[in-house]
Amino acid sequence: MTSEIAVMNQRAVALAADSAVTLIDGGTVAVRNGQRKLFNLADGAPVGLMFFGVADMMGHPWEQLVEHYQKKHRPARFAALRDYAGAFLGMLDRLDEFFPPARQRDDYKRLVASVFRYIFRLAQYMRDSEEETFASADDRTVLESAIERLWREYQFRDDGTPRGDLACFPADFSRVVARDYSAIAEQVIAYGFSQFALSKPAIQRLREIAVFCVVKDLFVEDVTGLVFAGYGSEDRYPRVVTWLSSAMVGGIVKRNQATDDAIDGDVRSKIRVFADSEVTNAFIRGIDFNLERRLYGGFGMMLHALVDQVVDALPGGDPALRESTRARFHDDVVPRYFEALRGMIGEYQQQAFINPILRVLEIAGRRELAETARDLVGLNVFKKRIMAQKETVGGAIDVAVISRDDGFQWHTRQSGG
Repeated sequence: MTSEIAVMNQRAVALAADSAVTLIDGGTVAVRNGQRKLFNLADGAPVGLMFFGVADMMGHPWEQLVEHYQKKHRPARFAALRDYAGAFLGMLDRLDEFFPPARQRDDYKRLVASVFRYIFRLAQYMRDSEEETFASADDRTVLESAIERLWREYQFRDDGTPRGDLACFPADFSRVVARDYSAIAEQVIAYGFSQFALSKPAIQRLREIAVFCVVKDLFVEDVTGLVFAGYGSEDRYPRVVTWLSSAMVGGIVKRNQATDDAIDGDVRSKIRVFADSEVTNAFIRGIDFNLERRLYGGFGMMLHALVDQVVDALPGGDPALRESTRARFHDDVVPRYFEALRGMIGEYQQQAFINPILRVLEIAGRRELAETARDLVGLNVFKKRIMAQKETVGGAIDVAVISRDDGFQWHTRQSGG
């Protein structure tokens, strides 16, 4: 894990990253400090790059790939920051000297295995959180429900609109994946699911998921986040663009832009938090994210339970009218009150916690931005240490400040980095 922060205003953007990396070998988990995660992407250009998540690509550390980009491609100067991201990620495609085709097949197997592990985690979550439906169901039933749910997530977004294919792949690339990688998919399906005697439709869904997990705009697998920050030559104010990448299949890296944070005449300061930075989120928003989620989830359950108790306690009455009343409160009244509560709390958070921080950052100088970014990462390091947790966030904290005038400058840098 890692903790990374971007703090920006109209003058500059400051980046901070810890140096801990988690290594997993079978059942052994080890944490090592000293991993460099923050780089000047192109010498002389006001652009920085941070990575979080998976620390390498097919065995090659991101540091080596950044060095290859700097030495072999002699990065051009681009008008917009997003073009630096496109150039770096595009450099990885068809890079056979680092990623030979045989290794790409292994990477596809890793991708599919990661997605199938997600199915098992989803099935466990469904059993734990939806007791009435799955409490007494056997493993096969729960797994098939999880498979169907993920299949539908690959097909549709939360709002019901169709989920498109990633722009990084050519049209009909799904046919290439199905044709060239089906044997690997069958092998992983057999290894992971043979003991559960899944139905033929469920197996077919897994085959389709093994294609969707490459081409669809959804990342449930192990990923690397790549944070590009700074300025293109035509960017008046700093920008932070985040991309997700996971595997290389058919010579192309699966990737998509996740966020785009820009400073302008109206938005004068911003903080973007990455990876294992829950203490920073709690500091900025006034409440721990997991606690907030449990509070809202518990409150929602209690409201629905209260409706059931009140309706069941009503004397006599028409059963059809009773059920229609129950449905109206569950589907309309409770959600409206629930959203009203969220709005009230959200407004208080904005006024009491978020806005005061952003107002101070609007007038902060470059040194203040750098120290703020460093201290926000330090909060997460402190929590891991003081609560005797495995220190998956820790080590030296690298900090850099990027401005139009002075470019990329180190504020603090781990020795030997």
